Amino acid sequence: MIRTGMPTLIILVLLFVLGFCGCAVVGPRSITAGRGVYSEVINRTEDEQILNVIVRMRYNETFAMMSVASVTSNLSFTTSTGMQLGFGDDKDYAGNLIPFSAGVAFEENPTISYVPLSGEDFMRRMLSPVSPKEWFLLGGQTRHPAKVFSLAVRRVNGLRNYLPGEESPSSEFSHFVELYDRLRRAGVLEVVTSPETKTGENQYFFDIHDYKDVQSDSVHELLSLLDIEVKLDGSTILLPIRLEPGRSVSAVHVQTRSAWEVLQAFGAGIEIPPSHIQAGIADPLTFAVPDERNFITIRSSEKRPDNATVRVRFRDWWFYIDATDTQSKRTFMFLRTFIGMRLADPGVAQRAPVLTVPVK
Repeated sequence: MIRTGMPTLIILVLLFVLGFCGCAVVGPRSITAGRGVYSEVINRTEDEQILNVIVRMRYNETFAMMSVASVTSNLSFTTSTGMQLGFGDDKDYAGNLIPFSAGVAFEENPTISYVPLSGEDFMRRMLSPVSPKEWFLLGGQTRHPAKVFSLAVRRVNGLRNYLPGEESPSSEFSHFVELYDRLRRAGVLEVVTSPETKTGENQYFFDIHDYKDVQSDSVHELLSLLDIEVKLDGSTILLPIRLEPGRSVSAVHVQTRSAWEVLQAFGAGIEIPPSHIQAGIADPLTFAVPDERNFITIRSSEKRPDNATVRVRFRDWWFYIDATDTQSKRTFMFLRTFIGMRLADPGVAQRAPVLTVPVK
């Protein structure tokens, strides 16, 4: 009885140990293996979606956007045991049998839910001008505030910025951006804000200070371009920034771009294949984009590019951002942040239909 009971006891103990260890390790391991993979795929497809939108807008074609609402992963576990026994003369099977075997296996079945970005609220977020608060929050995190400013505004005190499909920009606008960049880098011009008002809005100002000995000429040029009349005696100059058209002699009137117009501005950096221009599939730009307004370079190739940080296939061509183009990669990263901030809506998941796709 003792000899026959011992193998059964050993089997039960081993099964208990395997099951306990399996439960202890599979959870953490599944997070380690799964979370990084899901994050990488979601990040890559988000990049591809935004690049696809830019390309399709440049070709005047419709587009759709979807947001990943949730990723739910179910794990199923199976255990197996085996025992091999021999009968007869042990010389016939000695060394060829596995007395006992056991195993634990698990299978992962993810379910991904998508929320289509559409409807009136989505179009309002795409077409309405971006607030100064959003632009200055983004501009404060970049090493090139002038590029953010030139991307953000359509007009400043009547000076027209570049935008595809509209009238030619004012020649003075480029010079204003140069002066703005110079003074921001020198720490002479800063964007400051007042405490929130009763409506919950902030008032923003150009704060120009410490300019008398070094940057007085640049400050004088900047204010002259804006037609602002201020006595330059070395004291601090506070100019309120207002979302209004036209000019002012005591404030900075700006008209900001919408998310739609920002994507249009990025589309000007696409290298359209000549055959598409000749065939009338895409319209040529009416005039050359100034270098300071060429925010990004999106290359095109008939062959699949290997060294690309993001790429999409459209009309049998590949459109991509080269992995060695640091400026374009940095600009695209800024665009990802901007689009995420502009289009994010915590309540959209409750209002929009959800598409749930089981992945096998």
